[in-house]
Amino acid sequence: MKHAGCRPRALLINPWVYDFKAFDFWNKPLGLLIVARLLRKSGFDITLIDCMDRSSPYYSTGTKTDRFGRGKYHFEVVDKPALYRKVPRLYKRYGLPLCIFTDTIERIERPDIIFVSSTMTYWYPGAFEAIRTLREKFKGAKIILGGIYATLCEAHALKYSGADIVVTGMAEANLPNLLRKLGYSQNNDNNALGIIPDFSLYDKLNYGVVLTSRGCPFKCTYCATRVLCPVFAVTPNTEILEQLSRFAGKTNDIAFFDDALLYNKSFPELLKKIIEKKYDLNLHASNGLHCRYITQDIAGLMSKANFQTIYLSLETTNPAVQQQTGGKVNTEEFMNSVRILTRAGFAPAQIQTYVLYGMPDQGHEEVIDSIKLCHDLGVNPHLCEFSPIPYTAEYEKTGFDENTDPLYHNNLFYTWYYPKPRIALYKKIKRLLTKNKT
Repeated sequence: MKHAGCRPRALLINPWVYDFKAFDFWNKPLGLLIVARLLRKSGFDITLIDCMDRSSPYYSTGTKTDRFGRGKYHFEVVDKPALYRKVPRLYKRYGLPLCIFTDTIERIERPDIIFVSSTMTYWYPGAFEAIRTLREKFKGAKIILGGIYATLCEAHALKYSGADIVVTGMAEANLPNLLRKLGYSQNNDNNALGIIPDFSLYDKLNYGVVLTSRGCPFKCTYCATRVLCPVFAVTPNTEILEQLSRFAGKTNDIAFFDDALLYNKSFPELLKKIIEKKYDLNLHASNGLHCRYITQDIAGLMSKANFQTIYLSLETTNPAVQQQTGGKVNTEEFMNSVRILTRAGFAPAQIQTYVLYGMPDQGHEEVIDSIKLCHDLGVNPHLCEFSPIPYTAEYEKTGFDENTDPLYHNNLFYTWYYPKPRIALYKKIKRLLTKNKT
């Protein structure tokens, strides 16, 4: 928590994750941090409480952090929602202990306006918990809910969240009008600020996160990026370099979180500038890269810029499913990208591959084939359990609609336990995933 000493006052909350499992995979509330930067430019005093900040000065998680800044969250076991009662796993509230959250908000000055973020649609219980607690403490303060859940499940959020205002879409596009409607003056240059999150609100960082762009040109049938970010927008390299300079000395690990990093035509030039500046940083391509854009030049630049981990999007080796889901990659392109990366100096162990499991009508044999191909190439497969996401073609196949409780979207629940358990298959695939690991 940190504030700058000016008025009006805004309190920003990144709430807890309620789920069966959660891991800090370079996760930061980027939308909320973009809001923070815009609010600061408009003269607000900012207070941030990030319930998922493992380096928070308010508690010690007692969890390990790996060499790239990632790690397990602190958690408390909570009662399962009725829908999950038969799932044989513990349901947990991950993040800041509730007692510490309530104690923290007791000690801060009353805000004029409160922003609560939301991410996965089925994590809404965390946002609801925060809103209930904040409503009781700060009566009269406007509570605004935004983010992925608010955008994709607007009707549900309006009906059940308890927020005064539910904002959909991108923060940088909507905040100026929202402030105007609420009677606050706002910086007329906000639209020119790009999409740089305000990481100065953190006293300590295990890692930093960078967005060189927002949006994606592809139309994958299981992805809602084009709903969340309809326009592909790029941040100038000068601003990215400034952000990297601010990270230097504060953390050594930086994750690039673009949905379409290699589609950004300015990315090669950015890599050249990073190489010239000789940053002492470990870089990570954490979202699945589009294999067809990996050239020998790009791979060489990424290696020289000190990318330590590369995540590729394969999803499936089934050519029919590849085409049906959007055609962003085929198996030959994936295999070629692995060859290019290894020629550029990346060890196979540095190359991670996303494999999708559990889409409607998807056969488990293609999942097994995809995992075996990764093992044959020496790269590491990572299983991505399918989550039904509203406004996508795959969501329509599930039979769910806007009235479906977002708890049904939970990836582990949907793929392994709904409509009936598939434990034997789960164990088989999990064993195969770790077969080649030492």
